[in-house]
Amino acid sequence: MSKTINILITIDTDAVQTNYPNPSKDQNNPTGIGHNMGYMVATGTKINSGQGTGDLSITALVGDTVRAFATSGSDNFEDAVLLYGMPMYSGTQVMSTFNYQNFTKSAVIPNSTTSVLPAKIVDEVFWFYQASVITKGTENYKVQFALYTRDPGTGQPVLKGYYAWDPQITVAG
Repeated sequence: MSKTINILITIDTDAVQTNYPNPSKDQNNPTGIGHNMGYMVATGTKINSGQGTGDLSITALVGDTVRAFATSGSDNFEDAVLLYGMPMYSGTQVMSTFNYQNFTKSAVIPNSTTSVLPAKIVDEVFWFYQASVITKGTENYKVQFALYTRDPGTGQPVLKGYYAWDPQITVAG
């Protein structure tokens, strides 16, 4: 039975900016970062290793769908990250090309600024990268993201640079 595998990616934007202060401004050539600056959590699948780290390795089956979405440690409130690519770089191509998807769906938010409950139901736009698992094997892929910081004068997000690192997926069959 096919399933949807969700991968939440959280980026430690403070560590990224401290360790890589002059990142690439070319989205086709992102600055590589250490695996200790991105944290990945997957649901809906077997975890081989690395749950909650930058070295997540999961097992999927042909026909599964993989959805990935990213946020900064501040939930994109201060620094923001935008996932823009998850291309294969070595191994067997087990996933189709990732494509951007967005859906408007009812969501739960706090009732007001003074009371969380009862929850309020509102429409919200959810976005993620999505691919299908197409064959068995092991694929190493890149997680590519743009990092935006707030301009101290205007408070508006401005591009800091492009970054990437490389986890893997194993498809059993």
